[in-house]
Amino acid sequence: MASELAPAPQIDGEAMLEIFVHRSIKFTGMPLNPDSPYGDGRRLASIGGKALEAAYTLIFFNKRPMLTAEALELEVSKLPEQVENWVEGYKWREKVRHSPDTNIRTPEETRYLMDAYVGAVLVGEGFQAVLNWITALVDPSAAQPAQQGQYSEPPSKRLRPDQQMPFPQAPLPNAHAPYPPYSPPPHMHMPPPQPHMPAPPLPPNPLAPAAPQSAFLPLFNQTAQQRRLEVQYPAQFTGPAHAGRWTVQCLVNGIEKGIGTGPSKQLAKEEAARQAYYAMGWAPRE
Repeated sequence: MASELAPAPQIDGEAMLEIFVHRSIKFTGMPLNPDSPYGDGRRLASIGGKALEAAYTLIFFNKRPMLTAEALELEVSKLPEQVENWVEGYKWREKVRHSPDTNIRTPEETRYLMDAYVGAVLVGEGFQAVLNWITALVDPSAAQPAQQGQYSEPPSKRLRPDQQMPFPQAPLPNAHAPYPPYSPPPHMHMPPPQPHMPAPPLPPNPLAPAAPQSAFLPLFNQTAQQRRLEVQYPAQFTGPAHAGRWTVQCLVNGIEKGIGTGPSKQLAKEEAARQAYYAMGWAPRE
């Protein structure tokens, strides 16, 4: 069945860790990480469940011929059955690490997996990505309802990219004295955009020879969680918006164990986790 499903959107390692490491083997009472965009898997499932229901309902709301309210409710009631098929098709249960006495095949656990994954896509890519994905699962031939709304302007009235919106002309004082052409004031001239610089590659991970570019961040977070250590990543941005740098600390139980810098917060966070992993003595020095 997996081959029949539209590919699930990619999510990062931190979200994967929150979703596929079951709470039955997590440290009870561990505080939320304020520097994480996710918090934990339960937060992702909470917002993801609402986004899933909204996307699923919207797909059938936009279906033509138009469904009655009763027919719409009937279709929405089939969502749990669909979720079962999708989770089974993606084989997500096989990826979950859990305690031996946990039944990962209950309807509650099945819905949790789907909701949490949808939540990660929503946080990382936005509702449009969720809608596109669920539309492809429900009906790959259906039009994307959010790309062109019910009341969007007809294509014939939209400007093409090569067209310019003319400035309105002020009324002419008389026929012999044409109004001078519009010239924007000097402060409206914007500087040319900075050239895009590709992000530098992540430092190699010697702990994964088969995948040298494997990230340290999820590995460090998982190890710290297993050892019941509290980890925080305070971050600071300095410099201009187009060329600034991020500095991220890795604090373990309030003590700095690593610090990273980079053009993006994720790269700086990865470097801080890499340094902290070595500083904790969890891997030999290079």
